[in-house]
Amino acid sequence: MRAGLLVVVAGLAGCLGSAADHERLGDAAYGRQSFEEALAEYRAALKTAPSADLEAKLGQTAIHTNNFRDAAQSYRTLALEDPARVEEAATGLERVARTADHAGDAVGLREAVSALRGVEPDRFVGRYALGLARSGKLPAQEALLILPAAIAAAPDAGAVDSMLAQYGAALQETTACEAAARMYRAANRRTRDPKLRARVSAGLAACAIQLGQEALAVNQPDVAARWFGEGAAVDSTSDTGRRALVGLGDARVAQGDILGAAMAYQAAIGDESTADTIAQMAAHKLNALGSAQPGPDTLKANQ
Repeated sequence: MRAGLLVVVAGLAGCLGSAADHERLGDAAYGRQSFEEALAEYRAALKTAPSADLEAKLGQTAIHTNNFRDAAQSYRTLALEDPARVEEAATGLERVARTADHAGDAVGLREAVSALRGVEPDRFVGRYALGLARSGKLPAQEALLILPAAIAAAPDAGAVDSMLAQYGAALQETTACEAAARMYRAANRRTRDPKLRARVSAGLAACAIQLGQEALAVNQPDVAARWFGEGAAVDSTSDTGRRALVGLGDARVAQGDILGAAMAYQAAIGDESTADTIAQMAAHKLNALGSAQPGPDTLKANQ
């Protein structure tokens, strides 16, 4: 029994000695500015004997080697393992974010910002949000958290307009189309960039169709007519605009306005050369008006 205990103790001592050796080697390599070597030694030491001190050393070294994800993870772990060092971890994460931003590393910047929000939310800096937003690589849910700070930090009106459009797109992707429509309208009112205006107009029209269809589904034809009308107003000759006109016709039928419905369907058909599915749908609905006023079941079947 005593012999077995001695073996275990000797094994633990060997492991601790190995970790200490790796840490000393890492410190020596860091002093020589051999950062890649130091990083490898600190990683080896952490595998054997994790500690807050080693996490701090690895985080600082990883910044020098542009391993920003590792640096962010180490500082996040430092804050979790030693709450007394949260300030130190937050300062390190700010440095990671700043360096990653300068290096154009969107993934590293995202990791650093995410960690910083978790470690010390009040320290989150708008310029890092701005860098993330400009990378254009944010998932929709994360964009919704980042973009308000990015908009506040935007250096000029053009940047604000672009981020309003980006915010609208993130809201649309998460099915918050009514809020997205507000963002698109704001961007459309502000911008003088024809490409951006076309993009936000397309987003607004798509949201308007979705919201109009949702309103019809819950028997709110007046609300549906307003949304479809807004969608059609963007560009009634585009496919999206013509689809909105078909929806407007459906809303007019539900309102009992047969003449208004016929006019909307006819506008959706376009000229005689148009023979796509939207024109066919509108023609079918228009013909149905000529034979009998369709009830809700007929409209639903034709949609």
